Amino acid sequence: MPNDVFISYSRRDLEFVTKLHQHLGEHDISAWFDQSSIEAGDQWRESIVSGIMESQIFLLVISPDSAASNNVRKEIDLAEHHKKQILPVMWRATEFPTSIQYQLAGIQYLDFKDTASGENFSRLTNVLSSLLSGTSVAQATAGEPTIEAEGVAAKPAAAPAPTGRPARGRGRGRGTAQEVSAVATGIGVMTKVVTRITSFTSEEQDAINNELKWLFNAADHFLQIRRGEAVRSTPVPVATPPDVDLTAGANNTVLTGLDDFSMQMIDSQIQSIVKQINIYMRNLAFELDKEAQLGGQAAANIALKNSIIAQQKSIAERTQELAKLMQQVYGVLVYGPEDLMNQFS
Repeated sequence: MPNDVFISYSRRDLEFVTKLHQHLGEHDISAWFDQSSIEAGDQWRESIVSGIMESQIFLLVISPDSAASNNVRKEIDLAEHHKKQILPVMWRATEFPTSIQYQLAGIQYLDFKDTASGENFSRLTNVLSSLLSGTSVAQATAGEPTIEAEGVAAKPAAAPAPTGRPARGRGRGRGTAQEVSAVATGIGVMTKVVTRITSFTSEEQDAINNELKWLFNAADHFLQIRRGEAVRSTPVPVATPPDVDLTAGANNTVLTGLDDFSMQMIDSQIQSIVKQINIYMRNLAFELDKEAQLGGQAAANIALKNSIIAQQKSIAERTQELAKLMQQVYGVLVYGPEDLMNQFS
């Protein structure tokens, strides 16, 4: 049966989540909870996928353990892919890994401050009741803190619409850059490629994702300059990561020697690369969804496995191309994309 809520958490927070689940049940809010929702003989992964897809709200219990859990990261990605309302509950203070930080950026959360009090549970129940009645997360959690991510900021206000006769054409030229969302594309690379490569440790994943955060923010920053939304002398809104190759004089701004013609050519190349990555990403999301639904049977599906690897490799190739372009623009070469490519060689 469909549930109101899917609870995503780390097993190390089981005692707290058990109390949370019991409280929700006492207030007539049905919740998918793996301790009570997976029956004997069920495929664990398949049951979780169904639980997320058939629930209205994805309730994420945040703690250092859940933030470090690869399973929780995949559950967040699946909830986002299926456009579920995500409500984070900060159970224990947590420093977010880059990929999770970016996925949850801008979402308001309830901070329990490590206290399973009746007051906190009542706040949660009230918010969930509002969400189930059709209220948005932003409305239901008004006044609560927001998860922030460096480099993810409110978009600048749109320029006033021109008066007089509208321009003809289909928006070719400089205006097409507005169709590109490099930062959003980077989130997809982090969550659908990097965090799914099991040969990486959590520390290696976070280091690569930190470099990808800079890379896709740099691409977005460059496109903003080209659109006239940022000044060439302003730095990329994310600090240059450690352990990168820096050209002499590089200071996280566009290199002074880069001429307008070169910038125009690079603009077109960035847009093309980001659009290609997004195409591969859509294909990959479809295949990962199929893999999740197959559960344990997915391991025997060689064609599906090869298709997933092929999409991931193509994304890594385009990401490596983007890194070389950003080296031309900013004098900064990140090695995360190369680390990704080495996994497919």
